Amino acid sequence: MDHVYSVLKRFPSSVPSSTEWLTESKTVCSVSSHNTLAFTSSSDVQEPVGKITCFHVFVVDLNMPWEAHKVMTHSEEITCVEWDVGASKLLITDAVGQIQLWSMKSYLLNDWTMVASTSFPGEYILTGAWFHNGKKIGLNMEKKDSVQYLEKYVHVRFGPSVRQVGGKPSEGCIAVTSSGLVCVVILQSDETVITGTEILGLYRSRLKVVDLCYGKNGDFLVVTSDGLVQSSVHCFRIALKLNQDKCIITCHPFSSFYLKCHATAQSREKPPHTRVTHLNFVLREAADAVAVSVSGSAGSTIELWELREKPVRFHKMFHTPAVDTVTKTVGWQHHESATYTSPVMALCTPRLSIYDMSPPPSYIIAAYKDNVIKCFSRDLMNTLCCININAASHRRDDHGIKYQHLNATVSHMQLSWTSSVMVAIDSLSQIYLFRLAPVTEPSTPVSPSYTMTLLEHCLMTGTDWWDVLLSMRPGVIETICDKFTEIFNKQPPGMQQCFLSRFLSIKGSLYRCLNNGQHKAGDCHAQIMLNAVSAVMKGLLRPRDMSSHEKGPAETLSAVMGSREVISNLDKVLLHLETKEFSVEPLILQSLQQLTQWVADLTLYLMASLPQQVYNNMRFPGGGLISDAKSLNMLRELLVIFRMWGFISESCLPSYTKMTDNLDVLSLLFKLLTKTLLNHGSEPD
Repeated sequence: MDHVYSVLKRFPSSVPSSTEWLTESKTVCSVSSHNTLAFTSSSDVQEPVGKITCFHVFVVDLNMPWEAHKVMTHSEEITCVEWDVGASKLLITDAVGQIQLWSMKSYLLNDWTMVASTSFPGEYILTGAWFHNGKKIGLNMEKKDSVQYLEKYVHVRFGPSVRQVGGKPSEGCIAVTSSGLVCVVILQSDETVITGTEILGLYRSRLKVVDLCYGKNGDFLVVTSDGLVQSSVHCFRIALKLNQDKCIITCHPFSSFYLKCHATAQSREKPPHTRVTHLNFVLREAADAVAVSVSGSAGSTIELWELREKPVRFHKMFHTPAVDTVTKTVGWQHHESATYTSPVMALCTPRLSIYDMSPPPSYIIAAYKDNVIKCFSRDLMNTLCCININAASHRRDDHGIKYQHLNATVSHMQLSWTSSVMVAIDSLSQIYLFRLAPVTEPSTPVSPSYTMTLLEHCLMTGTDWWDVLLSMRPGVIETICDKFTEIFNKQPPGMQQCFLSRFLSIKGSLYRCLNNGQHKAGDCHAQIMLNAVSAVMKGLLRPRDMSSHEKGPAETLSAVMGSREVISNLDKVLLHLETKEFSVEPLILQSLQQLTQWVADLTLYLMASLPQQVYNNMRFPGGGLISDAKSLNMLRELLVIFRMWGFISESCLPSYTKMTDNLDVLSLLFKLLTKTLLNHGSEPD
């Protein structure tokens, strides 16, 4: 575990006056699938001195943690913050029973709007979660060495939390309060909200610690504790169903257990542990294990309990010899424990695992009151690594003014979606980021094969890969990039077309990590833009009578451009095409002028940089497209489309500064691109 960075508040070294005070509060945070962090604060992060006036929710990009954007300001304590799977919405709950759902405007991190708000008066909400959409991709361990993505990665059978008519997953959230009340909020497609409540057990009871996870059949599994060590940890299974405009909540009691530390301490006069502080499922998408932390005056203990099948023994009078099947029941069994001399302040477990195996490898990370963070393995609960956060330091700003960073205990922690980094936030809303070792190889550096697996998983699922880049060694980035490209090129054409933009984004990010890779990164981003522009413009082409055509206008144009007889005259290409099929409304064409200008500028840029690239071996960002035959053909096709559209509306054509008035720039660019394509693989003339 390596400490990457800290974002600390600056407090003046002088003693605060009577009108100013420092306060510590319970803070919570959440890491999204796009590596953005949402966290709470009892004061504005821009203020030099922490005053509690109200409670705030901020979001930051983990790549730029110094730029915090405010989502909302609230008068009550915020108890839970959760991102949705798309990293565009936030679930925010408070201590008086209010649930708010916030969404980004136009996917901007600094612009938020509230889409729904529901109140359950008098309820202290302990935890909450978004509905599962039923989509889960895992690594097939039997074919983990296969180069085909469709064989290597499989869709794991997982049911959505709530189904609409036709089986479509619903969007919404579930929350559990301190009185044992289950609260459900369902977002309808018409922006209306359906709510529902139900009691967990037969009667209301006081709860102190709660956690929940997703079941494979679409239900939720909830573990609860009243905070007392001598009490049992209760489990419930919650099923949700949408019946017209009503939400039906069904709660069933599940197997429960008593903590082992209490059973072994019954003979003592004074038990070492007095309260249960944290309950965490080891995986948010698996209900097979729970980590429980208990603390007291003598320190703390973390117990790992696993859900296992046990055979049921019957009396011989009930035994039927003809039946060979063995009756089994499911129950909790203590696996391992880990003790320490300081109380637990925060407990962290992964959200998901990319491995489709049981049990999947995972970490259990605990933060203690003495600012020690320990990372345990799930197998034996042995300590893999340990780090001490010492935030008490003195620094000077740019003006030489001395500031002091105060000590504060860690309040909440979360792992990224690939478990490559861990984010901790303390009671003063100060952020700490740590890099983790591979979960499959805890004692070794990150191997290229493990990095390849994570990058391919990000490619298939759409998860952000910034945390994977952070854990990579600089010396293997170029090797990984070449291997990543080689495997992607072996995929079927349909698979390549589906994931091309995301593949180029990952590849460009890898090249940006290299000192000499900036021009290659520019090539990737230029290719992404060119593909997007080409897809938009070809998508506007519609045949007048689809029944009488085997191919559309875009396919016909590609066939002409790819024929053996390469035509270098732009006007001669038009003779092989049906002009009527390229007709588009003039108003639409006028709105595309900026895109046509970008394509023309890119073509001029490539042709102008060609002599420098060939004879002087100079490299320019985006200039590598001149060596890609597909990109050259794509540019030629777009120039043909521009010539067709110019007959309809000249306002859509790109503008140039010409040396002579009679110069046909489109024809000249088409001719130069064709010559470059004919000399592809050899030295151009």
